[in-house]
Amino acid sequence: MTTLSSETAGQQAAALASPIQPESNRRRVQRWPLELLADRVSNARELFTARANSTRFPVRAIRYWWAHCALLDEARTQGRPITVADVGCSTGHLRRYTGHIDGAEWMGLDWKVEPEVLRERGYASWKECDFDRPLPLPDASVDVVVHLHVIEHLPRPEFSFKELARIVKPGGVILAGSPAMPPLLSRLRERHHRSNLARGRIALGRHINSMDRSRWVRLARENGLVSEMVQGAFFMRWSGWAMENHAWWLRLNLAWGSLFPSLGGEIYLAMRKPR
Repeated sequence: MTTLSSETAGQQAAALASPIQPESNRRRVQRWPLELLADRVSNARELFTARANSTRFPVRAIRYWWAHCALLDEARTQGRPITVADVGCSTGHLRRYTGHIDGAEWMGLDWKVEPEVLRERGYASWKECDFDRPLPLPDASVDVVVHLHVIEHLPRPEFSFKELARIVKPGGVILAGSPAMPPLLSRLRERHHRSNLARGRIALGRHINSMDRSRWVRLARENGLVSEMVQGAFFMRWSGWAMENHAWWLRLNLAWGSLFPSLGGEIYLAMRKPR
């Protein structure tokens, strides 16, 4: 697999540091460099399957690439050191993928953490907590909350999201994502999940919620946040497929996700708390 030199990777990341102007979701995502995705995948192979690692631009890496680019944008926009709360950090997959981001201090939160692993991956601090209870952080205490592919596992998503909004500072942002589908199918799927949970067919911790664009945007609005970006991920994902060696194929998937977020397989949002 072709990888970037550290100098080239730095140039690609620097492209994100140009002045950020108000723009559509489509334009913002389309200007983010895909070579940054290829470079980071090659440096964090353990996060992906062998089939995904066999291509340069695996669709399965979009969630990490999207968050990485949004964090680089945010660090530049704030113009000062930022605190990132990775709520649902697991073993630090996102921090491992992003590598170093100048001025960012990371905190990991999850129901169970492995301190040595998180320390090795660059987290400055960590806390064990139950996302169905108030988070162990003060109001308005972090600049960025990252919450990727967690909310679909939580018993009270509205309560848990309210806690995310509580801990982010005015002017800060929540970067969140989940699987997605159209609203009607989403409601039917959640009813199915909840029925299986009530009958003991699945346990807490599995997928028990289903999200769509309108539900995410409503959560943001009800908690005083502005949805700055709503981005679907793909219309076709097949790990190891030769098409995933071509940047234009990933761009095409992203364009579809911009136009039809609830039909994009996964959905990602940047939600800002007004100052």
